[in-house]
Amino acid sequence: MAARIIYNPTAGNGKAVKVLEKVRPYLEKFDVEIIETEGPGHATLLAREISDIDDMAVISLGGDGTHHEVINGLMPAGKAIFSVIPAGTGNDFVRMLHYPETVSQVVEVALKGPYRWFDLGHIDGQYGQYFLTVAGAGFDAEVAGWVNQRKKQGNGTWVFIRGILYNAFGYRPQPMTLVSPGVNRSQNTFMIVIGNTQYYAGGMKICPEADPHDGAFQIVWVESISPWQVFPLLARVFRGNHVHRKVVTTFSAETLKVEGPKELWVHADGELVGHLPVSIRTVPKAIRVRLGSVASQAKPRPLHRLERKAESTTPS
Repeated sequence: MAARIIYNPTAGNGKAVKVLEKVRPYLEKFDVEIIETEGPGHATLLAREISDIDDMAVISLGGDGTHHEVINGLMPAGKAIFSVIPAGTGNDFVRMLHYPETVSQVVEVALKGPYRWFDLGHIDGQYGQYFLTVAGAGFDAEVAGWVNQRKKQGNGTWVFIRGILYNAFGYRPQPMTLVSPGVNRSQNTFMIVIGNTQYYAGGMKICPEADPHDGAFQIVWVESISPWQVFPLLARVFRGNHVHRKVVTTFSAETLKVEGPKELWVHADGELVGHLPVSIRTVPKAIRVRLGSVASQAKPRPLHRLERKAESTTPS
């Protein structure tokens, strides 16, 4: 066995099933084992089984939640070469990988593409969770919980926008304290976002300066705002220019502790992972990740929408 694909059939409200159908013909020339997950947490167990094998190729076929589980199985060993075949609701991690658009090329990249060392985030203490993209507390964690309960009602950015609309008038900013080297500050807070990568919630560029290769997070701290300020601010998030508003503070940090009301949820990669307080740190160069050409800046699309450009219906 040269590679293991960990496949979540429920990802993307069932879109993962269609994605597997599209990619399966192109997998025949590879020595690949495909294992289907049976429920929450199973992807972590499947990844952990092979986490000590040097240079093992492990592909997560699902959404960001599936990728989150797989990474938590592969770490802390970090011996595998990780890649993804996107088939989820938000598909935010793959936005950083500059994947090609045709099915055969996506499979080729996922199994044989060049790799680069990626940083990860880690939530310390009782939760012990690694994350690929973004963690946070406050309003976005409430939205993440709402979305995770209602993924069957939609996919992509729209389900997150519905979550924002639903929660905007009911959520109240909360007192939070952030402690990090050079920072010890308390204020009434709409949300705190810790970015290892730039995107979350189906393409929102929440941490526009985040870089998973620089050993630090970009922190985006939004102070107390009224419900009527939420929508103009979030409209700016898609381009990343929300960070220039007076109500937003940004800075870099390698470690931080966030304190606040104990009932407030914390999310990581869009998954609810615990409650405040939390301590979070970067894990530089934690794992190798396969990626497409870094010169390709084409906007990625979910694989179930990809066309087989310049391809026949079956691989040659």
